[in-house]
Amino acid sequence: MKTGSFGLTMVGLLTAILSPAVWANPPAPVMAAEPATSKLLQPSPMTDASEPEPAAPTLHDWLAQAVAAEPAVITDVQVNSTPAGLNIVLMSDQPLSAGESRVVGNALITEIPNATLNLTDGAAAEQFSPAEGIALVQVSSLPDGGVQVAVTGTDAPPQAQISSEAGNLVLDITPGAATAESTEEGTIQLVVTATRTEEDIRDVPRSVTVITREEIEEQSQLTTNLQDILGQTVPGLGPPTQSFRNFPQTLRGRDVQILVDGVPISTNQSTAFVFELRSIAPSAIEQIEVVRGPSAVFGEGATGGIINIITRQPTEELTQTLETRGNTRGDFASDSFGTYLEYGASDTSEPFDAVFNASFESFGFAFDGAGDRIPFLGRAPENGRTFNILGKLGIDLGEEQRLQLSVNHFDDSNSVEFINDPTVDDDPDADKARALRRDIEFIGLDDEGIRRFTNVSLNYSHENILGSRLDAQGFYRNNFGRFAEPFEDTVTGFFVTADQESERWGGRVEVETPFSEAFNLLWGADYSQENLSQPYQRIDADEFIESDFMVARFVEDIFLTPPYEVENLGLFAQAQWDISPNWLLSGGARYENIGVSVDDYTAVLFQETPIDVEGGSISADDVVFNIGTVYDLTDEVSVFASFAQGFGVPDFGRLFRSPPEGFTSVEDDLDFTAPQKVDNYELGFRGQWDNVQFSLAGFYNYSDLGVTLVQLTDPLRVEVARAPERVYGVEATVDWQPSETWLLGSTVSWNEGENDLDEDGDFEALDTSRIQPIKLTAYVENETLPGWRNRLQALFVGGRDRGFEAGADFVEIESYFVLNYISSIQAGPGTIQIGIQNLLDEEYFTVGNQQFAPFSLMEKVAAPGRTISIGYQVDF
Repeated sequence: MKTGSFGLTMVGLLTAILSPAVWANPPAPVMAAEPATSKLLQPSPMTDASEPEPAAPTLHDWLAQAVAAEPAVITDVQVNSTPAGLNIVLMSDQPLSAGESRVVGNALITEIPNATLNLTDGAAAEQFSPAEGIALVQVSSLPDGGVQVAVTGTDAPPQAQISSEAGNLVLDITPGAATAESTEEGTIQLVVTATRTEEDIRDVPRSVTVITREEIEEQSQLTTNLQDILGQTVPGLGPPTQSFRNFPQTLRGRDVQILVDGVPISTNQSTAFVFELRSIAPSAIEQIEVVRGPSAVFGEGATGGIINIITRQPTEELTQTLETRGNTRGDFASDSFGTYLEYGASDTSEPFDAVFNASFESFGFAFDGAGDRIPFLGRAPENGRTFNILGKLGIDLGEEQRLQLSVNHFDDSNSVEFINDPTVDDDPDADKARALRRDIEFIGLDDEGIRRFTNVSLNYSHENILGSRLDAQGFYRNNFGRFAEPFEDTVTGFFVTADQESERWGGRVEVETPFSEAFNLLWGADYSQENLSQPYQRIDADEFIESDFMVARFVEDIFLTPPYEVENLGLFAQAQWDISPNWLLSGGARYENIGVSVDDYTAVLFQETPIDVEGGSISADDVVFNIGTVYDLTDEVSVFASFAQGFGVPDFGRLFRSPPEGFTSVEDDLDFTAPQKVDNYELGFRGQWDNVQFSLAGFYNYSDLGVTLVQLTDPLRVEVARAPERVYGVEATVDWQPSETWLLGSTVSWNEGENDLDEDGDFEALDTSRIQPIKLTAYVENETLPGWRNRLQALFVGGRDRGFEAGADFVEIESYFVLNYISSIQAGPGTIQIGIQNLLDEEYFTVGNQQFAPFSLMEKVAAPGRTISIGYQVDF
């Protein structure tokens, strides 16, 4: 992008931060911004137009006004308890008048114009917990003149009646009280992913993480890469990848099913088309629910768990959001700047409701912690732009029926100005991938990398069909990716660019039948069909090399992965029984049938000699079960236990494009007579007090016929191994709110896994693309001043050598530590937001980029160094 436009943006933002107007109204402590309200005063009477106009001012009047123009001096602040709360008396040398009041979070703020503060007792300006329900009374001078009184409630904003007594200003304060409805909503978190029905998270016998809209907004100040946000916040999920790809980001060492509003967006090409989490902008997301462990309810390969992305929901009244940001991804390097712009709106006008959200983001080039330019290699967002648009339209068809159409389109593109230097492996002094500037002339080829995702769904619900609730959904999903940067097939010597395509359609029907207040049953079916391929474009290698990598001329289309089709059919039932007020039991079953078909094809790329493969169709089916229970030991502490099975299949595309030795027929040589069925056992505890929340869970899962893609010496050649395998681990979370202004928390994720390839009873470690190293996160957040919040959050990823020692990895994984900073400052009608990723500007390499480095230094791509973002958001 042009640095000049960013410069204007940065100047505007920095001016907003440094301007005295920002500090003219420092808000009191907040949890979330709320609409402004005025103080509780009777409205001034309207002037009757028929009344005679007042007489012209006399000399006496002018003199009186001149005296009154002198600011009143507040010499004392008296805070006294009353039966209703407290009253605040501002004592002055002349009469005071109050301006408009407003509410910010839990604070009621009143400004007094034409006044100064000169207290005989400075301690009177700030009084903590002066009455029950009141956390803080703060009286302060405003930089542009006037005095501000901020009264912060503990649970809700207080109310004030303002009057004058003997020339002094009196504020009679009544503490606010959270309504029963808001209290219940604040303490009970509802999820829909675990059992496909809405339920209290405390009633789920599984480990569940919910990322709220507020958390998404906060983490988006650091990055809009969803896989990095989840890697920071979700226990059991692999660490942030710092790239477009969510490979090798497993959940509890296994594949994860990704849904958007219940629509499956994961593809079978789980190790190639690995951009599913970069298919929707965070601005379009209301909530993310992550259920860890296999699922018999959703199926379709969810052996590690479910990530369900829930899009923005309609509001009862018109609400709008406008946000702009500027960022730099290289300590203000001239071509590292980017911008962000978002607009969102939502409204309800019965029987219709609508949601709209659009965001645009541009990226500059990225630089690592050593200040070196990072080569793209189709991974990290740089030198490009992203556009996302979400539209939802719903209509209530009477009191019991509803129809909703939802469309989300995500478009990601980048221009190629640098390539990954192919000579780096010949340089004895090189220790990582490096970028090589090349203004490539593309002839017969597109010169932009593209990642494009479109999701369309139509939902229908009926609240009462013979006493049951019906939900039906039809969907269409299209994923397309293009990597315009030419790269070399080191086996054939071809230089190629790459496309990836996935198209999927399907639907589901589910019925929830309550048999009593304590027992209900959910049952239904789902079906989908997915078509996938990886067409590559071969370029003239001789001309590309002779032109010093400056001319890329199209020669022919070659399929890396031939077109193939995957079908899924599932039938499921899930029951829940409240045995007693503190004991719940749930369980269910799912029948799953998965089939794959492919025509005859020839594997050319990455083959020493072309391999002719006879196509065909093959399928497998099985039944999986789950059962779980939750028992409340006390009102605050519960224990849960579960047994759950999952059903999974390998990435067929990776097998087809790199067939192992002797693979000549899909029906004869593809070992898919039985799917992978995973048995998972989990035991955990949850605790929730007023200011402390914790969870602890341990799991163990096992499969008699595990599906492991064994990496051969060629980085792109694998073979399927069907062998017993086990994965186990521990996850813990804790959050603590020691006061109104401090928040602290931490998570720990550890897992390990082995398989028995020789089936001799000797289990050996799985590779690191499956088993991620130990991950620890921590945060501390403080409201440093009223309306100014600061947060430091850390990520530690440990080393792992078990895979290397077992021969599953080709390198030992090294540990790394990353520190991030987030700040928000309420200013005017909105909020200034600051995010600094990799605050210490460390040079490090993510797990995935370390794993394949032994094959080529081109794979050892460093993570971005210090990234700075400054923005402003207004909700109205």
